Amino acid sequence: MTEPLPQGWTLRPLTDIAQINPPLGRCVASDDAPVTFVPMRAVGVEGSGFIAPETRPYKAVKKGYTAFRSGDIIMAKITPCMENGKTMLVPNVPGGICFGSTEFHVIRPEKGINGKWIELFLLRQETRREAQLKMGGAVGQMRVPATFLQSLQVPVSPQCEQGRIARFIEEISLDMNTGIAALKSCQEKLGIYRASLLKAAVEGDLTADWRSEHPDAEPASKLLQRILAERRERWEQEQLRTYAEKGKAPPKNWKAKYKEPVAADQSDLPSLPTGWEWATLDQLAAPEKYALTDGPFGSNLKTSHYTASGPRVIRLQNIGDGEFLDAEAHISRDHFQALKKYEVRPGDVVFAALGNNLPRSCVLPDHVGPAIVKADCVRFRPSPLMSAACINYFVNANPTRHRAKRLIHGVGRPRLNLRSLRTVAIPVSCFEEQCAIAEAVRNQLAGIQQLETTLAHKLAIATTLRQSVLHHAFSGKLVPQNPNDEPASKLLERMANEREAR
Repeated sequence: MTEPLPQGWTLRPLTDIAQINPPLGRCVASDDAPVTFVPMRAVGVEGSGFIAPETRPYKAVKKGYTAFRSGDIIMAKITPCMENGKTMLVPNVPGGICFGSTEFHVIRPEKGINGKWIELFLLRQETRREAQLKMGGAVGQMRVPATFLQSLQVPVSPQCEQGRIARFIEEISLDMNTGIAALKSCQEKLGIYRASLLKAAVEGDLTADWRSEHPDAEPASKLLQRILAERRERWEQEQLRTYAEKGKAPPKNWKAKYKEPVAADQSDLPSLPTGWEWATLDQLAAPEKYALTDGPFGSNLKTSHYTASGPRVIRLQNIGDGEFLDAEAHISRDHFQALKKYEVRPGDVVFAALGNNLPRSCVLPDHVGPAIVKADCVRFRPSPLMSAACINYFVNANPTRHRAKRLIHGVGRPRLNLRSLRTVAIPVSCFEEQCAIAEAVRNQLAGIQQLETTLAHKLAIATTLRQSVLHHAFSGKLVPQNPNDEPASKLLERMANEREAR
C-alpha cells in the first residue's frame, strides 16, 4: 500500500490480525460423522465462493487433508489457482468443520477482524502479483509459501468500517456477479451455436435451399471419379517418366502396381443429402507425392534449430479449433531447404495429431509465407477440385469428431496417427456447393467472433471494475469514515492482549 491511510487506520502484518495455517482446534465426536469436504474444484474463481462442496465421513478425511472451519479464509497456494483468485471466506457449514485440498493456506481472523476484510484484500490483483513473485517450486507446481502471508502488510480500518465496506462490496458484487454470469452464459451459448452451425454444414442442412435452387448441380459421385482419375493419371505419368529416365520400357502390367487410396467404410455412416457422397481424406488429397504427410522426426527439428526469423514452423500451438493461431516460430533458410519435403503452403489444411478435440485442423493463411510442419502435425494438401475451407469446417464439426473417436489412441495424450487420419470420412458435395457452404459458415463465424470479442471486452471491464472497487475499499475511499469509530490501533491493542492471555 503506497497511498496514505485514512485517519484511524493502520498498516500491520497479517499475523497481527490472523493466524496462518492454525490447527483445527476442535475434534469431531465420531469417525462416521459427516463433514464438509472442499476439493480445489469446489472453490470458484475471483472469490465467487463454494461450487458444490462434498460431504464425506470424518474418518476418510481426518488425515492427509487441510482442516479449517467456518469463518476461516482459504487461499489456493498453487499455480494457476492462486492467480485465478480461488480464495474465499468459508461460510457456515454443518458442524462448522471442513477438510479440503492440501493446496490451501488457511487464515483464521482474530476476534474483531471481519473475515470478509481479509478475503477481499487477498483477492486484490496487487496482492496476487506479490504472491506470484514469491512462489517457489517446479514449473507448473509453483506454490505461495506461508512466509509470504506471514510478512504480508494489511491495512486495518476501524472494526465498524470493515463491516460497512464488506456489506457495500457484497451488495454491489451481487449485481456484478449477475452481470458477469449473464456474459458467461452468452459465451457458452455462442459456443453451442458455433457447434450447431458446423453440424448443419456437415449434414447438408445449411445449404438445403442452395440445392433446391441448383437441381442440375454435378453429383459428388462424378466429382469424386474425376479426383481419383486425375490422381491415377498423375501416378502413371510419374511412373512413365521414371522408366524413361532409366532408359527402360514399362514392364507388362505395370499399371496394376497402382495403389488405390483408402475408401470410406459405408457400413456405419449416416445417409447424406441427394447428390452427396462419402470420401476419405486419403481420396481427397491432391494427386502428388506427400500430399498427406506428418512432420519431421524430433532429430531433424530440435529446439536448438529455431531462429529469431526465417521460414515458419507450424506447430500444435498454431492449430486452433478450426482456425489458425498466429504463434510464431522460425528456422533458418538452410534448415528449411533440408526439410522441404514437409513444406506447407497457403491453402493447405494442417491437422493436429496430438491433443484434445481430434481431429482438429486449420487452413494455412496467405500471409504465413514459407513454412514446414512440425512433428505431431500433419499437412494435407487437398485436390484442386475440393474446397480446403469446406474440408476444414467439416473436419472440425462434432459429427466428424464423434465418428473418429475410435481412431484415437492414448488417454493422457490422445493421438491420431497418419494412417488413421487417412481413413477419416467426410461428406463431399459438388464444388459449387462446397464454396457456398464455406461462404455461409465463414460469414456466420465472423459474426460469432465479433460477439465473442465484445463479450470478452465486457468481461475485462467487469474485472477491472471489481479491482477498482477493491482499490477504493483499501484506500478508504469506498464509504465515508465515521469519526466516532474506535481507531484500529485500539482494536489491535485489545487483540494483542487477548493473544498474550491465550
